[in-house]
Amino acid sequence: MHHNKQSVVFHFDHTGHSRTNAKLVRIQLTSEFTKVDFGYNARDLYIKGGWIRMAPDTFIEIVETGQRYTLQLAENIPIAPVHHYFESQKDWRYYSLFFPSIPQQDCSINIIEVENGLFRDFNYYDVKLRMEEGMEILE
Repeated sequence: MHHNKQSVVFHFDHTGHSRTNAKLVRIQLTSEFTKVDFGYNARDLYIKGGWIRMAPDTFIEIVETGQRYTLQLAENIPIAPVHHYFESQKDWRYYSLFFPSIPQQDCSINIIEVENGLFRDFNYYDVKLRMEEGMEILE
């Protein structure tokens, strides 16, 4: 049983369904919020490494229940229509997305920027959260 003053952290090395997506690095579940951390490397497809931004209606969805939680805050990445342009192909950036708190129980989540998106869109499907694999941290 999880107590309210604890948060559970999951570590990943997950690419989205497109190789050009950011890496999903960590998910933290607390009683106040769900925090999803990403690491993004600028791409050699673009002379200056391209750009990143998040859609304002990005959401996480619990696969088992269909319950959705909409993006509340983005840290270190702008919300569209604003873009962050990289300086070079060597650029990289960590950023975090904050969503409402989800239950601390086993589930799978989808992280969706564009519903029924194209291959290059920022969507992660069926990310498994198993409580026994999480690290509990006292807040």
